[in-house]
This record gives sequence, C-alpha cells and structure tokens, in this order.
Amino acid sequence: MRRSLLTLCLTVLAANAWAEAVLINDVRIFNGVDAKLSRGNVLVVDGVIEAISNDAITAPEGATVIAGNNRILTPGFIDLHVHLSMHTPRGSGGEHATAVGARTVAAAKFFLDHGFTTIRDAGGTHPDLARAYNSGQLYGPRVFPSGAIVSQTAGHGDWRNRYDPHPTHTGTSPYLASDNSILADGVDATLVAVRENLKNGATQIKIMGGGGVMSDFDPIHSLQPSPAEIRAAVQAAGDWGTYVLAHAYTSEAVTRLVENGVKCIEHGLLIDEKTAKLVKANDVAISTQLVIFRSLIGIPDLPDLQKRKARQVRAGQENLIRLIKKYDITTGFSTDFIFGQYQGLPREFTERANFWSNAEVLHQATAESAEIIRMSGKLNRHGDFGEIRVGWVADLLLHNGEVLDDLSVLADPEANLALIMKGGEIIKAKL
Repeated sequence: MRRSLLTLCLTVLAANAWAEAVLINDVRIFNGVDAKLSRGNVLVVDGVIEAISNDAITAPEGATVIAGNNRILTPGFIDLHVHLSMHTPRGSGGEHATAVGARTVAAAKFFLDHGFTTIRDAGGTHPDLARAYNSGQLYGPRVFPSGAIVSQTAGHGDWRNRYDPHPTHTGTSPYLASDNSILADGVDATLVAVRENLKNGATQIKIMGGGGVMSDFDPIHSLQPSPAEIRAAVQAAGDWGTYVLAHAYTSEAVTRLVENGVKCIEHGLLIDEKTAKLVKANDVAISTQLVIFRSLIGIPDLPDLQKRKARQVRAGQENLIRLIKKYDITTGFSTDFIFGQYQGLPREFTERANFWSNAEVLHQATAESAEIIRMSGKLNRHGDFGEIRVGWVADLLLHNGEVLDDLSVLADPEANLALIMKGGEIIKAKL
C-alpha cells in the first residue's frame, strides 16, 4: 500500500514537477563513462548532483526520496542529429512556419518520453522554438539549435524546385521553406548568414559540405562550399566561441571541411583510411547514423535518383564504422530522422549493438555526445551534463530492464523507464 501511494503521488507530480532535493537510493549506476556498474545512492539538490555514495545519504528536510530497488540509473540520453522542424509529411510541400512548429510537439514528446533529455538540432529549428522547449513552455528535451542551415546555391540545403528563380535575382529573401535553410554564396553572404543565426540564438552552426541523398540537384560527389566560404563560417562561429558541423559523405568533401576548420562531420559514410587519419589527427568528430540509411530506400514513392544516392552512401556504412573503431574517432549518438520517422529512435540502439558493446552504445548516447555538445563553449548555458558525476546537471534515467544486457528494453519506455529527470526536474516517475 505504501509503495502504491508513493507511486501515485510521484506520478501526479511527474508532469513538470520540481523538487529542490531528490534522493535516489539503492541503484546500480552507469555513469556514462565506465562499462561497469557501481552500487550507490544519488542526491540531487537544485538540479545538480550533490552527492554519490555507497554509504547511506541523509535526505534533506522536505526531499523527495525514491527507492531505486537495485535498478540501473543512467544519464539522460542525447541525440546529436535531430531535425525537429522537418517532420512535415513527405510531399506535402513547404508548410507555414506555424504548422512546422506545431509538428515538432509530437516529435519532442517522443524523444523525452524515451529518455532523451537533450538533442542537438542539426539545422532547421529556429532558436525561438528551442527557447520555448528549454524554458519548459513546451514539453520536450533541451534543444541546442543550429538555426537555419547554411547552404550554397544548388547545395544540399537548396530546397527550391528546379526552375524556381534565385532570390538574388528577384530581390526576395534568401531564407527558404519555413526559414529552415538560407542560401549563402561567397564569403560575405556566408558571414551574414552565420552571424544572423548567432544573433537569433544558435549554439552552433550547420553548413552543407557536400552532395546529399534527399536533395534534387547535387550529386553525392559534389563539393560544397568553397574553402574560403568554409573558413568564413568557421571564423564567424569561432568569434562566438562555438563550432561548425557539416553534412558530408565523401573523402574529398570531408578533407576540405576538416582542413578548413570544421569540427564535426555529419554522416561521413564514404571516407577512406587517409581521411579517417586526418579526422583523428585534427580531433574532429564524425556524427553518423545507422537506421536512417537502412530505411531511406523503403520510403514510399522515393524517386529513383534519390534511391540510387541512398544505396551509394549506405554501401559505405560498415567501412565507416570500422574506421571509427580503428582510429578511435569520437562519434556520439545520432539519428537524423525526418518526415515523422522518429518512431525508429529505439532501433538506433539495437542496430549499433551489432558493432559496439551495449556499454559502448550507452556511452555514445550519454558522455560522448555531451563531449561534442560542449564544443559550443560559453553558448552552452545549461551546464555540464551527460555523466552521473558530482557537480553535474541531474539528467537521470531509472530503468526497470537490464539495459547493459539488452538494449531492446529501451523500445518500451512505458514499461521499462521508471524515472525521467531533466535538470533535476522529475518528468516521469512510475515507480
């Protein structure tokens, strides 16, 4: 009866509840770094982990006390490549920004309900929308926004139809559908685009650095943009203490990007050994994804051109994973779902487990992803998170299942995720 009453009370509190102090007793801790579990108790005060101890911790007066019952406690999960504002159904055309924003609500809820307390938006989400999530006005993970994707004309972020006039020819805005991409050709235009994103509140900058699958014009082998334009983006971001992430697949594209200062490559599926060595030598991360490149070909009515490009990049996936492992390249955890496909999120864990141990996959989804997020420097206004460590932000998940033995339990958070805490706030407590 007593446990049922506690469960009821915490469930009522769960929707955006805030307790100044929370004590979680008797848990096995995966701290985000070490592959082994350590038994202990965790005290959270004012959103920060104040103590971790094998010994009993005295609960402060008025604290919420949670019985861990020997369950596994992990950091909250992080996804490095989310397009929160790109879940308009395929083929529906460019919707108004209000509709696009409304569609993010279901995606954001899905992420947080599955234990993702942080996402890095890899382009397309306006910082104003991120602020609504980060302030708690909207239910979802904290969002690190990149703002509008910066793309050259005929680049991977040029969403126009083939015969649409160019904005510079008509005197119209360089921002494209729903303001999620901006065309920038030349150093000056690139500087303006990046600085505009930073002014709006972007925490990092996303550029398109090579050909893409879902775009209509650019072949995969194309190089985007010029070295001078890349350096301009890197300079403008660096002046604010942050970094540039760039979409790219090929060795030629990745080499150009790395040599001109880009710090995080998105995808990278077609790189060779020489390029992998260059990436490692320059301490560059490759944020890659597994599930999306295995499912793109199955999208209904996908044009033949895009199917061919999808097969082309998918063919390099296993070799890229081999290179990431061989050269110990930082990779993190990311998904890149679009068109409402985010329901595939749990599968990313199990697909990765075919190549990495379960502990390594959980490390990618916590501490390693957080390491990449922290490249935003002082633009990260949320503190240190991604590990269960004294003094760090309390993003915590309490699991009913044995996640280090079986990552498939993450597919059913209703049954297997007993506690979600984001920044010390109890989002869910079903104990």
